[in-house]
Amino acid sequence: MGENKFFDKILENISRLDEDRIKSTLESIENERRIFEKILDNLDEGLIVINLRQVFFLNQEAERILGLARARFPLKIDELDKFSTRPEIIQFIAVNLKNQDFQTELPESKKEKRFYCLEKLSAGGGFTLIKIKDITENKKLEFQLKSLESISALNTLAAGIAHEIKNPLTAIDLHTQILKKGIEKKMIDAPEEVQNYIRIIDEEQKRLAKIVSDFLLAARKRELKATFEDINEFLAEILEFFKPEINENSVELILELHPVPKTFIDKDYLRQAILNLLKNAIEAMNQKKLENETPLKILKITTFYDKSSDSAGISISDTGIGIEKGKMEKIFEPYFTTKNYGTGLGLTIVYKIIKEHEGEIKVESERGKGACFTIYLPLHKGMRLITKN
Repeated sequence: MGENKFFDKILENISRLDEDRIKSTLESIENERRIFEKILDNLDEGLIVINLRQVFFLNQEAERILGLARARFPLKIDELDKFSTRPEIIQFIAVNLKNQDFQTELPESKKEKRFYCLEKLSAGGGFTLIKIKDITENKKLEFQLKSLESISALNTLAAGIAHEIKNPLTAIDLHTQILKKGIEKKMIDAPEEVQNYIRIIDEEQKRLAKIVSDFLLAARKRELKATFEDINEFLAEILEFFKPEINENSVELILELHPVPKTFIDKDYLRQAILNLLKNAIEAMNQKKLENETPLKILKITTFYDKSSDSAGISISDTGIGIEKGKMEKIFEPYFTTKNYGTGLGLTIVYKIIKEHEGEIKVESERGKGACFTIYLPLHKGMRLITKN
């Protein structure tokens, strides 16, 4: 209303205005037009202004969505698709211009999987405003959420089945051990061939039990039981438990434990991740075979405070066979393994445990020269772990 009064006043008095006043007024109007156009161009949705099937204005986002090039306005909407890489959108608008105000989602285009939300509004004076927004990313997020829901349901089902499998496995293990003890004590007379079959059953059921156990650990979400711990003392406890395996494999252990602030961790849960990394390191060093010399087996564990991320750091490095470049990105994926045995879930479990502590894990490796896994446990997020429980 204010604008109309302003222009009416200008028109009424234009004969009385001198050239400088008219020029100043027109410059002021042009500056306001440019500012208004700049504001419209910075919107994250496209705007198309149409009157009597003629397009008078498009902002930059509308031009981008429609893929317009070399079009000069005003231009009939029926001719606009000649200049566009998205003619199906323009055709949809042209067909529905006669309809009442609408809001709809346009399906993906033929050339590219993209989705758009269109809204038609009457702007008065015979003008129509079409709003168009690229909602492809929102659609992708919807699909991902649906996929995650499906995966979550599948994991719950699979975890239930795996749990049921554990019961018969326990029974098989119990009866296998009874048979073995009976043979050892000469209570059961069994030929060597039968004893060999029993050994195979025992080995395979243990392997299957490990697969089921690892799967349950990887699939189930765990409520963390966080306590305020000293990372160096925590590692010392683990290494004391793991010491026999280090000695048995003739591994040289190097410790560089630096002062690290205490943080909240689930000791039992994080212990599983550290043990998995230690076992992997020893296996990697045992796989390394050098010609005419004994493989060098050095396991180095370092703790540190990372100021940039305000994190307690734990680094575990070995002199094993290392990881090939092409396989580095896949090592945390479920069931991916380079071993002839194993479940392929060890590093998946490590990744899951670290992530549930809201931490990060990074890996560096060179084939033939070993690998280094570094865990970052954010100190500033530690309090969240106890407030969640």
